[in-house]
Amino acid sequence: MLEVDKVVSTICGKIPEGLTFEPSDINLTDYFISTTKGDGEEVAFVSEDEQEKWTKAHSIVPKYPTDNQVIAIDSTSVTLGQLPDGLVGAVRASIIIKPVTKMDHSLERYGPYLVPVTNQNKDLIYRTTYKAVYRKETNIHAPDCFKTLDRVRNLLERYIQLEVVKHYRNSLILIDGSLIGGTVADPRVVMRKIIADSASNGNSVVAISKSTGLTLQQTKRNILSLLDNFHGPCYIGGVKDHITQNKERYLGHIYVAKLTPLGEPFRVDIPENTPIPHSEIFTQVAGLAGDYGYPEELRLAHMTCVLSSIEIVELQSAAIVLHGLAMKEELRPKIFPL
Repeated sequence: MLEVDKVVSTICGKIPEGLTFEPSDINLTDYFISTTKGDGEEVAFVSEDEQEKWTKAHSIVPKYPTDNQVIAIDSTSVTLGQLPDGLVGAVRASIIIKPVTKMDHSLERYGPYLVPVTNQNKDLIYRTTYKAVYRKETNIHAPDCFKTLDRVRNLLERYIQLEVVKHYRNSLILIDGSLIGGTVADPRVVMRKIIADSASNGNSVVAISKSTGLTLQQTKRNILSLLDNFHGPCYIGGVKDHITQNKERYLGHIYVAKLTPLGEPFRVDIPENTPIPHSEIFTQVAGLAGDYGYPEELRLAHMTCVLSSIEIVELQSAAIVLHGLAMKEELRPKIFPL
């Protein structure tokens, strides 16, 4: 297990006792609660000039990576309920590890951690967690409470990614998202460190996105549409070369790939210098693909970090006890007593 105490101590703050707490509505028939990550990548246009030169699809012959260790990382956050000036949330992260020569998996799970975020403490939480993860100060003000909770989740996930690429060797490391740097949430220097530490330890990082803001300039269609007329496992490269603005933010080669014959297209970011050639990386990642073409290890990482409805109810109770909160009396019976 990785050492995460210094990060956890910054996000699990205290709030004044006696605050009213209105738990989020939970439908116990929904086993898992749907959540979304991030503010969404900014829309960036991709030029379609000389399109025929960069939309040639390369076939993939899937091969299960028996001789490679595979590591997948994902995280989640959820709002447990409302406070007068904020919220109480929870974050959790998972690491799935497939050892060399084996097909079984092990799980390392971090959290769930209770995260109280209010208008009064959000700047402190964001800045102290930022410093704990990135080892540098920031004067950036935290966004609203809901986005701050997601920023905390992102910081926890980035910390785990930094630790994994530093402590593991000769592995195929799968992360959910992209290799974009130079944003408020993801400084370029941090993303470059993840890439550099991975390469120095013989690791190949692959970032896989189910959606993307990259848009074809002429048709205004998403870049994932580039594979609409292609069948079978294949990929198209060279997307980064045609991005028309802020190209320096994109720190890896950008591909659109289908990993199974009937699978969905994904955006795939891979650093330029990887111990394994990109064509071989696609062969191995396609060998891991399950239903709908998504790598099984990433699916397991997601499934083990999301919170079930029962877990959320338990965490709501824990928040009330640990922080001395008072359940908010429901307003409707007062207004409509009959």
